[in-house]
Amino acid sequence: MNPSDNSKRLLSAHCLALNQGEVRNIFWLAALLLTACTGVDDASTSPKEGYFKVGSIHADADFDGARLNKLEQIDDAIYRVTISPEALPVNNSPWYAFRLWSDDNLNIELEIAYTDSFKNRYLPKRSKDGEVWQTIDSSLLSTDTTTGILTINLELGPEKLWIAAQENLNTPYIENWIDQLAERPTVEKAEIGNSVLGHPLLALTVAEGRPEQALFIVGRQHPPEVPGGTISLMNFVEEVLGESELATQFRERFAVYMVSLANPDGVSMGHWRHNANGVDLNRDWIDFTQPETQLIRDWMLSRPHGSYNQGARFGIDFHTSYSGPYLLTLDTIPHRVSPQRTNQWIASIESQLQEELDIRPRSQDFPYCYNWFINQLGVEAVTYEEGDEKPRSEIRERARLYARILMEVLLSND
Repeated sequence: MNPSDNSKRLLSAHCLALNQGEVRNIFWLAALLLTACTGVDDASTSPKEGYFKVGSIHADADFDGARLNKLEQIDDAIYRVTISPEALPVNNSPWYAFRLWSDDNLNIELEIAYTDSFKNRYLPKRSKDGEVWQTIDSSLLSTDTTTGILTINLELGPEKLWIAAQENLNTPYIENWIDQLAERPTVEKAEIGNSVLGHPLLALTVAEGRPEQALFIVGRQHPPEVPGGTISLMNFVEEVLGESELATQFRERFAVYMVSLANPDGVSMGHWRHNANGVDLNRDWIDFTQPETQLIRDWMLSRPHGSYNQGARFGIDFHTSYSGPYLLTLDTIPHRVSPQRTNQWIASIESQLQEELDIRPRSQDFPYCYNWFINQLGVEAVTYEEGDEKPRSEIRERARLYARILMEVLLSND
């Protein structure tokens, strides 16, 4: 697997000044070269190879979605892990995921620090098995607002403790969910191509009977955005695929086309923002420089409902923000696409919740996925942003409510 030109530019920018075509090693070797040149001990090593031991404390990053760059002892019972982004520049989405254990039972203070002046954003989650997660109690946490270092009071023992910025709903987790959906007779799974590192990009088509219209869905372009990019998306889709009379009627008239894991490499490698080439996929929906965006674009355009005239009616791109929930919508400047369905959807949600939603119009000139839906497919579309630390039950309920009301709106405009 050869690094792309962009990966080479990243190495060059950090230290090597390599020309295009000079790097022909696999991606992990490129990451190790980057480590050596940035001067950060153990930074950007392969998640499959990261193991650290300091005294009786062990830490590793030997699982899908891990990110851990350094472990050190600061004082008798104070230890620090350091987390580095996969590439610069990057926004402040400092993902971490690792396991800790000790030879003996003991209490420690664990500091989570970030390189390049980044500060903590997420409330840490813990798990005993990497599957069931809970947010660590705030009484065990403190954050230095000057340095951005997060400190956690932990009890360690020989059993491994998983620590992550969000629930580690990683590539295998999402693909298992996709496989379960694909067991339904009206759901078809397709491998539409390969990511930068050769991972299959999976798409689902839901079509019952001969639907004349369609809904398009994309998720998890940004690896850390678990609450919206995965939890919201899954619950939204499961509501649409449910057994209710509304969902059944909707599927008779609307197909659903979905890529729920747009960035499998970034998710597997514990990236903060980018794909394996160091590119933010949700800024690549005009130039289409990356295989992931190219493949999703080509697959969606090739669907029987690949434009408004062919029946495309709505698009949703799922994300997460520290200030969510909110929706990015059509700009207030008149566009050839009218926001009729979007406005009706929002009004119906507000009426049912008896509260005003946070709606943020954006220019259709930005290279976002939802703007591609609008500009290319000619349909109304939104970016669905959930909040980092919103209660998970609230996230699930919101996604299902939004799905029910959108189905009602689309059916009423059919």
